[in-house]
Amino acid sequence: MLRPTLLFVLLAGSASAQTLASITPLPESVAATAPAPPAPTQAAPAAIRTAADTVQAIHRLFARRRKAGSIFIVGAVGADLALAGVSSAAESKPQSTGSGGYGWKPGTIHFGFGGFAVIYGVLAAPVMGVGIQQLIAYGPKREAKVVAAYETAGKLPAKIKRQLRGYLR
Repeated sequence: MLRPTLLFVLLAGSASAQTLASITPLPESVAATAPAPPAPTQAAPAAIRTAADTVQAIHRLFARRRKAGSIFIVGAVGADLALAGVSSAAESKPQSTGSGGYGWKPGTIHFGFGGFAVIYGVLAAPVMGVGIQQLIAYGPKREAKVVAAYETAGKLPAKIKRQLRGYLR
């Protein structure tokens, strides 16, 4: 968050630059060669979208969401295994004392790769859950149902309609 003094300096600097530009007249040579601002024109009419455009946007939406779900799952599993490997490699190995205690000393716990994988897996589970949800919610079967419903009735579910705004070009 910006500090109030920094915000004040930024605002004061931009305000002084605006007043300086409005006070200082341009030399005649620069003013004569500067192009005139374009005349305001009417906005171009919005592009007409066809049903094929909407179906293509639906395909892009579903493909992108499935890809994001796969990335979430693979990333979470990869991070889990990488962190487990690094943690187990950094863990001090138990020294054999010859006492038959299998290296266990009071107060010392050794997790090993499997133990760390479980611990980091619990932490990565929410990310994997989001990825699984994305794969289920935007699967090919649901995509086919949405496209078929749009082609027959011409209507989309409200959620899909809202999400398509960024995909219609």
